[in-house]
Amino acid sequence: MKIIDYFDLILKILLLILGILIIIWTLQLLLGGSPGLAEYNFALILLIAGLFIQLFREVGVMKNEMEHNFSNIKHSFINIKEDMNSIKSKLKIKEL
Repeated sequence: MKIIDYFDLILKILLLILGILIIIWTLQLLLGGSPGLAEYNFALILLIAGLFIQLFREVGVMKNEMEHNFSNIKHSFINIKEDMNSIKSKLKIKEL
């Protein structure tokens, strides 16, 4: 596995743990429980920041894949053009 894969795995685990913690703390707060609002807000801010990091990472990966796909499409059209010119030259067809 690459380092980025480990980072992604660790980030997902942390986000899952924070999400569960926030759900538990929300229930405790609604039922008159123990966590202070400072801890709750800090965990909520960390969860939102983690989600943004995950989102931006996914957008970056998607952008990189799209650039790679567009490059492949461009090369495919160039290859098709070369093949068409080769067929025209073999058949001795003049262009209009």
